[in-house]
Amino acid sequence: MLWAVYYTLTALVWLYRARRALQALAENPVVKPASYDSNPPRVSVLVPAKNEASNIEACLDALLDQDYPALQIIVINDHSLDETPQILSRYSQRYPGRLRVLDAPEMPAGWTGKNWALAHGVREARGDWLLFTDADTRHELHSVSSAVVHAEGKDLDLLTLSPRCLVEGFWEKTLQPAAMGFTGLWFPFYKVNSPRTPITFGNGQYLLIRKKIYDTLGGHEKVKGAYLEDFALVREAKQAGRRIECAIGTAIYGTRMYSSFSGIWKGWRRIFLHAFEKNPYPLALKALSVFVFSALPFLLFPFFTRFALQDPEDWGRVWGASLPVLALIGLTIWKTHEVVKAPRGYALFHPLAGLVLTGILLDAGRMALLKEEVKWR
Repeated sequence: MLWAVYYTLTALVWLYRARRALQALAENPVVKPASYDSNPPRVSVLVPAKNEASNIEACLDALLDQDYPALQIIVINDHSLDETPQILSRYSQRYPGRLRVLDAPEMPAGWTGKNWALAHGVREARGDWLLFTDADTRHELHSVSSAVVHAEGKDLDLLTLSPRCLVEGFWEKTLQPAAMGFTGLWFPFYKVNSPRTPITFGNGQYLLIRKKIYDTLGGHEKVKGAYLEDFALVREAKQAGRRIECAIGTAIYGTRMYSSFSGIWKGWRRIFLHAFEKNPYPLALKALSVFVFSALPFLLFPFFTRFALQDPEDWGRVWGASLPVLALIGLTIWKTHEVVKAPRGYALFHPLAGLVLTGILLDAGRMALLKEEVKWR
């Protein structure tokens, strides 16, 4: 029967995904809490801020509380229209020797807003390392120390980290872990970290790079038109033969990326659009895969059950073939929620997450097909 073939295929797909996930847990590099004893290299932290009144205080409080002694913090206000400038003014007056606040000039043609803001901030950076991070991040006391110890211990030129998933509300708890999980599936760390593969992934929420390497690569000016500047910088470094690493950073920082359903939709649409280089074909294939193997198995289950109940023998076969598959999907997603530190109970809503992510991917594919552009904010 077709339903048996379908659930068998679905089981094989999810067994492969589960194996990949377990392999990633065992092999992905992890940044562990650490601190510097003496003579740490200087680090310049750069935070672009555009309409970040709801986030910037918590981010700055965490950065100003770091246990790292040689730290320069630079925040670049990118023409914010909310209370961000006033908040930054108060912080700069309160911490005059530790925090530098800049206003981004008018953006020239050919640049994206975030790239222009960061390029402007780097001019004031005095660190041996540059740490690019976002206003929606929350850092543990040892965040900078741990990242620098890890990077220098492995003689890296660039280190980018995945975050702990900070979520509030139903849609965030349902969608964010699923989106992060699929991103990890499509951009596996071991391939990103291998110089033998062209696969690239970067996370601008936490990207640490040696200043001299950043300058040699051409900095943000080299990638000035890229909407995913993190992907672009990692790609430049990887192609130049630099030592790059994508690692798990859940122990040292987290991020609350979006606070509303519309924000999640628009944000991930932008990420997927540019992660797949504005190519509608892989976006359509990913949408099909998410729908067929994440949403459809659950949608078809009551349909098949209804007809199988007419015959006890069919009822046993349908449930015997489908329930283990649904359980396998649930356990894999439950583990994904655990890895990104999201509420595990919301793994139950994965079919809904699959439907929404299918829509986001299709919307990104539509934008790619029509050559529509997006803005940073």
